Amino acid sequence: MLFSSRKHTTDRYQAKYFNIKLAPVTIKTHVANLNFWRDEIVQPGDNISMVLSRFNISPEEIRQITNLNIIKNKVQHLQVNQVFSTRMDNHGHLTDIQFFNDDDNGEKNLVALKKAGNNWNADVSAVDTETLQTFKAVVVKTSARGALAQAGIPVEIRESLREIFKDKIDINTLQSGDTIRLIYDSLYYRGQELATGDIRAAEFSHRGNIYQAYYYDTGNDGNGQYYDANGKPLRKGFSSVPVEGARISSPFGTRFHPILQTLRMHSGIDYAVASGTPIHAPSDGTVESFGIKGGYGNTVVLRHNDSMQTLYGHMSAFANLSVGQHVHSGEIIGYVGSTGVSTGPHLHYEVRINGQPVNPTSVALPTRTLNTRELADFRQKQRHWNEQLASIRNLSVTIAQLD
Repeated sequence: MLFSSRKHTTDRYQAKYFNIKLAPVTIKTHVANLNFWRDEIVQPGDNISMVLSRFNISPEEIRQITNLNIIKNKVQHLQVNQVFSTRMDNHGHLTDIQFFNDDDNGEKNLVALKKAGNNWNADVSAVDTETLQTFKAVVVKTSARGALAQAGIPVEIRESLREIFKDKIDINTLQSGDTIRLIYDSLYYRGQELATGDIRAAEFSHRGNIYQAYYYDTGNDGNGQYYDANGKPLRKGFSSVPVEGARISSPFGTRFHPILQTLRMHSGIDYAVASGTPIHAPSDGTVESFGIKGGYGNTVVLRHNDSMQTLYGHMSAFANLSVGQHVHSGEIIGYVGSTGVSTGPHLHYEVRINGQPVNPTSVALPTRTLNTRELADFRQKQRHWNEQLASIRNLSVTIAQLD
């Protein structure tokens, strides 16, 4: 490096000027990180091949994707404005495709396709989901139902809340000035709420009286039930279970579907039990329908009151039933099987409140009494939820009014 200098003098200051010759400058650049997600919206008249063609992939890849079983069997018709999310690698090559698809059971599946080498496969393990807890506080102005709806609380949570407290207080009796506070699980997919899970804790304040509910899972297997502030069962539930001696093989909520290779919102619980095992009505009811019902196979639907229905799927055979027939608690309505979309003999059991699936273990199955060890564990968890409920009490609440 060469330089020279000269001086410039004033009355007060002296300055030096330098001419510097620097080595040539090398500017380094890097390729931008192209590994990002982008969305493609289904347009009127689109089929899956047309949507895929907009992803800048070869006709051979399009044929490979459309020949996958999940695409051929379950993605026949697209909905306008349905969203396909895609991801590229750093070279601009498509690596992932994810989208939601409604199946013939009325459930929503998250289909995840991933490219491995030169092949495309269904791969739900690539799906990035997380469960977070949602805190809500509402002051009733005219009606509890209207307040909960206007506060943005999902309908399935509203129906579960009503059923959980049913034996203690009718939610419709809440009046202006009464408060509702609750904590429930929400499943998020890429920052957006996908579904709701169980209510973890809830509290009604009505005319100066406090009513509380706490979710407690004795087996830590996702099949918890609700207890009051004293650890006592909050509601009676049905008098019996639909099948005796069976284990719950798949709980209510989000699960990986082994046949469809998708992330599915499971709207009931599955009982793993031998084919031919009798299925009993868990409570008095009326036969609303029976027959083949899409992926459920042979199915019976019972109505127990104005708001509650139960559904029994994958049966091998029906009992001697007729629509409108009254059945008593414990009466045989059919037999376990594996009809419809099924991996093997089991009973799929749903409980619906005003048409919305709710967790059968929380609101319908007989609630067991906690033993000494379980009660001590419940108390510990209860302290945690009480702290969370207290934090909600100190927050400003959502005031909602039904016009």
